[in-house]
Amino acid sequence: MRTLACSFVLGLCLIGCAQQPAYRPPSVAMPPAYRNAGATAGAHASPAAAGVQHAVHGRWWTTFDDPVLENLVETALAANLDIAVARARLRQALAGSSAAAAARLPLVTADGSAALRRQSLEDQFGRFASTIPGFDRTIALYGLGAGASWEIDLFGGLRAGQRAALADAAGAEAGVSGARLTVAAEVATTYLDAREIQARIDIATARIATLADLDRLVGLRLSRGIAAGLEADQVAADLAATRAIVPALEAALEAKLNRIDLLLGRMPGEAAIAIGTGAVPRAPELLPAAIPATLLTARPDLVAAERAVAAADARTAQAIAGQFPRLTLAALFGVLSTDVASLFGATATQGSVSAGLTGPVFAFGRVRADIEGNRGRRDEALAQYHLAVLRAAGEVETSFVALARSRDRASHLQASAAALARARAAARRAYAAGAVSLIEALDAERRLQLAQDGTVTAQADAARAAVSGFRALGGGWPDRAG
Repeated sequence: MRTLACSFVLGLCLIGCAQQPAYRPPSVAMPPAYRNAGATAGAHASPAAAGVQHAVHGRWWTTFDDPVLENLVETALAANLDIAVARARLRQALAGSSAAAAARLPLVTADGSAALRRQSLEDQFGRFASTIPGFDRTIALYGLGAGASWEIDLFGGLRAGQRAALADAAGAEAGVSGARLTVAAEVATTYLDAREIQARIDIATARIATLADLDRLVGLRLSRGIAAGLEADQVAADLAATRAIVPALEAALEAKLNRIDLLLGRMPGEAAIAIGTGAVPRAPELLPAAIPATLLTARPDLVAAERAVAAADARTAQAIAGQFPRLTLAALFGVLSTDVASLFGATATQGSVSAGLTGPVFAFGRVRADIEGNRGRRDEALAQYHLAVLRAAGEVETSFVALARSRDRASHLQASAAALARARAAARRAYAAGAVSLIEALDAERRLQLAQDGTVTAQADAARAAVSGFRALGGGWPDRAG
């Protein structure tokens, strides 16, 4: 009979293991290298940038060579509240994994008691007991005991639960890394936005000064009867329109500064002093073309997505194990006495040992539904992982192209601005000499401002594209020379 029972339990174990295949991490076919990586190098690479192409892992923001940006990012990584939330979630997940590991170990409990009881003489037992010589209505009872219980993990349900909890913890850890990367990228992007707006304010302010000088010149010519009132109105209109640009830019700058303060976990008002004034940082080299695209899978969000697949797979195995019996061993030992003095005597001891086997018999599809639900969640996590990889690859390629094209645009606009600056100077001299009309002089001013504005925006776009690239790559890549 004992042999038959052992054979039955062993057969169930083999069936349970057969229904729980080992987890295989999902894989997505990746090209050997990034298709547009080469577009970011070449003519735009500076000797200084070329020396740091492969050494930006972990602190990529330092490649912008901007101490103000470096200080802002480091402060945000230490004080940002989104990162604090991610760390709190990691702490919860680690506690869950510890609890899952403890569930596989025996549970030992201890208890002690002391009670004082007074027996009623009006119930049946009291009436009978009161007739016994020496009967005492008041009884003291003292007890000490220890117990242990242990679920034997015959079918791997507890092991699967522990694997799921560990996967959750790993995903939460990747979430902290992802939060740090996101915050660093947002600080850098917002800082670049602020620098761009500051540069545009400077351009508009310079044009206001130029138009004010031209307005005085037209006024002087008008007073001498050389210029017409139409010219004076034209200059006044352009001057007012340019002045109207500045308040909108200042409002946008204030919004960016407040955003920086929020990212740094502090009240608004400090960023304006912290960043001061300065130029838009030059976009660094993003990465050499030889970096393989397979490194993309190290991105924190992709690590978290893969761990979500692992957790869902483990919970599916846990649900499968739920259709088989659970074997629990229990033991109890203690002492019980009405007298403290005899509490530890041999006659006061008591104990028990038991084993229990429980499992579903008629669950009416509940267990099967739980298994199918978990399989559906596993398939969903797998599809989400594949989608995240494809989206990440697209983000990397897009950032490469955006960086290269923004650099090209900035280069062309710089050449245009230089030519237009010479044309504006010539037009002003010609207007002062009466050789050209005011319309031509104003048009030269307008075109120069557009070119300067466009140059600043293109430079900022290139720097923002570099930030997007670093973020898409997961914060850089390992130093191959290390």
